[in-house]
Amino acid sequence: MSWPPFFTLDLVERGLLPDGWEAMMRPLADAPEREAISMGEVDWSFAVLAADVLRERLPWLWRLYHRELRDFASAAVGFPLVPCNRLRAAITLNMLSGTGALTDWHTDRTAVTAVFFVTAGDADGGGDLVFRDGTGREARIAPRPGLFVCFEGHNEHQVAPLSTPGPRLSLAMLYFRSKTADQQPAYDVDVYDIEDIAP
Repeated sequence: MSWPPFFTLDLVERGLLPDGWEAMMRPLADAPEREAISMGEVDWSFAVLAADVLRERLPWLWRLYHRELRDFASAAVGFPLVPCNRLRAAITLNMLSGTGALTDWHTDRTAVTAVFFVTAGDADGGGDLVFRDGTGREARIAPRPGLFVCFEGHNEHQVAPLSTPGPRLSLAMLYFRSKTADQQPAYDVDVYDIEDIAP
């Protein structure tokens, strides 16, 4: 396994983001469609906004996910990727708020998981995306607006606890090796035509 196990692309530097993209993103953190995820008895919150809303309000993001970002991730890991076939799960705006907010160590059932940072991390490393291997070796990446990070889903990772109230905003994107073999099928409102992406 190569170390660190992630690949980065500066979307701002590459000119892949529209003017005013941050101003378009921030109001979504308060969108009425956001879904709170119960984390038990904690003093912080985790909420998500699903891809159906993001596709409608940020069509440029939907195109990036299906084209340039998928192509970069595929080239980085060295094998072809396809987007998630479930509309709502393809991209989510993840919102961590409150001092101590984090995600526990976990792996993903994806070929590749990608993260597009909307906000910066805390100056002391709170909110960093942290990876570790079986020996306990760690690698960290500090969030900064417009940075895209991708990694194979089997790599163990977490979000380090926030040291400020936040919020920490990031977009999680899911990619797979095939349309059917390694991902759950789509039903009802989750069905969309992957081939029908506007130019």
